[in-house]
Amino acid sequence: MYRPHLELLRSTRARTFEMVSGLSQAQMDYALASRWSVGEILDHLLLSEDYFRNEILQLIEMKKAGRRPILTRTFADLNFSLAFMPKFALPLFEIPFSVFNMFVPSVVREFMIRNRIIPAQNADAAAPRKGRKAAQLCNELECSLRKTEAVFESNPNLDYRQMREQHPLLGDNDVLQLIRLVALHEKRHQSQISDILADPRFPKASQKLVVVWDNAENPSPAWSSAPLRDKKDSKSKIQALRS
Repeated sequence: MYRPHLELLRSTRARTFEMVSGLSQAQMDYALASRWSVGEILDHLLLSEDYFRNEILQLIEMKKAGRRPILTRTFADLNFSLAFMPKFALPLFEIPFSVFNMFVPSVVREFMIRNRIIPAQNADAAAPRKGRKAAQLCNELECSLRKTEAVFESNPNLDYRQMREQHPLLGDNDVLQLIRLVALHEKRHQSQISDILADPRFPKASQKLVVVWDNAENPSPAWSSAPLRDKKDSKSKIQALRS
């Protein structure tokens, strides 16, 4: 039941890795005016996934303890909002948004998360940190995906449709829908990465960030910011995904 949703997250993360592979630290840190850099976007994705994975873990523990597995969150817990709304005023909109979301199909909310038609403000919990090392970010994103996979693979027989989180702006979502939201949110930021890479002032590469596949049957990438080298005496498959 959960596997198609995990596969969506896996394929989305693979596309993110493909987009950023080959970027130097200078390229990771480059930002358009008043916008995030690629590195900040990756850190934001990492923090967002961590947040929702912890929410899912709480729901699983509630279910196992025989408690009703429903988390009700407010803007005080997750102050994600629309760009034109000042955060100090968010509590005033909790009831109107909650009522509004009762009549909004999940497909509409997913469309709004996936696309940048309506600008949004990130939650404080997912505010990115500047200047993080490129290789470290990629390694942490890979580890984060593995942690998320492990949550489900360790609990394969649970009914995740019964575990729900409610939020004024994100609506009422079960655990499987939360995983979809994480993936769609990442797709949204992939278009932002594309804008940065297409900018004519984007720095030229001085180093390559390469991915090393240590196990061809069940690959798990190990990231390095060193220039690409030929390792003929190794069984590792080394591939530069971006020149």
